[in-house]
Amino acid sequence: MEHVVLFKWKEDASEAAIADIGAGLVAMRDKIPGVVDLAYGQDFTINRAKGFTHMLIVRLTGRDMLPGYAEHPEHQKVLVKIREIAADIMAMDFESPRFAPSA
Repeated sequence: MEHVVLFKWKEDASEAAIADIGAGLVAMRDKIPGVVDLAYGQDFTINRAKGFTHMLIVRLTGRDMLPGYAEHPEHQKVLVKIREIAADIMAMDFESPRFAPSA
């Protein structure tokens, strides 16, 4: 299961605050049960990103892990910082047969 989040930061958001959030997001990879992989980075196709500049992709073992991920203290800690400087956030979740766990 894939959890995809796009971030649009407020114009006055500092690079240091954005970097701190990025470090916090990446650190979640080894701290939250059910996280198989996690990637975070800055977009380089700005002309089509509609103001969203950064993206998080989290691969979870299954849909049933999403509530635990969302409620986990490490996620909540980073979420507080995100809400302070985010102008907009878009999050979507999907399942793909390509990434489905083996039976």
